[in-house]
Amino acid sequence: MAPGITDSKISKIKRLLRAASLAGLLIFSSAAMPALAKQQGAKFKGYFAPCHLVSPLRDDLVYTPVGMGRITSKAGYRVHPVTHKHSFHSGVDLAAKLNDRVYNLLDGIVTRVGWRGNLGCAVEVYHPYPNVKTICGHLNAYSVMPGMWVQRGQVLGYAGSTGRSTGVHLHYTVIRADTKDYIEPLEFLKQVPAYVSALKTARIQAGAQQRLKEMEDVAKEPIDTDDEDLPGDPEHS
Repeated sequence: MAPGITDSKISKIKRLLRAASLAGLLIFSSAAMPALAKQQGAKFKGYFAPCHLVSPLRDDLVYTPVGMGRITSKAGYRVHPVTHKHSFHSGVDLAAKLNDRVYNLLDGIVTRVGWRGNLGCAVEVYHPYPNVKTICGHLNAYSVMPGMWVQRGQVLGYAGSTGRSTGVHLHYTVIRADTKDYIEPLEFLKQVPAYVSALKTARIQAGAQQRLKEMEDVAKEPIDTDDEDLPGDPEHS
């Protein structure tokens, strides 16, 4: 079972899913998504779209959360395209088409899903390594729920233009989990391959250490010297 995911948490997630269905949230397949482009302004709370992708993509295929990673607006101070005021832009905007898949880049646990003010429908994921939170905003739909453990390459949601937005794109924010400081998202994206490699190495080392421990445990077991258990003994052939 994935770290942090207990039986009680799984049961809670199942209850939330049942409650969401009973509350009238629209459940739909990815094939039906193009028909859901209509926005509902401030009342829009985000559609839940269970994703058909049940296994993560190959590591070498995903190094940007959406599309080809084309930047439409960098993080930092700028003149806001809606308010026309000089304000801080907490993330990077990446070009996307309506309902493009938004991918998770590093293993982690979903900590928040739903409406998030100007960011509209958003998904937040905590990544134990390297101890950061990533936020994907302006989504048209999400495919995860709070408390879920998500693997690298798993679909978190689908690009949209919810919240305060001038058009379809993905807003991507990276925050240090301990200090809550904003991290330059483009620098983080550049480091993703290194993080992936480090995690792979750690898993390999952990597996090797486990196998070594098993071998040591076997070596400590007493050796049975009963001749009858030695079929290769010439005297018993």
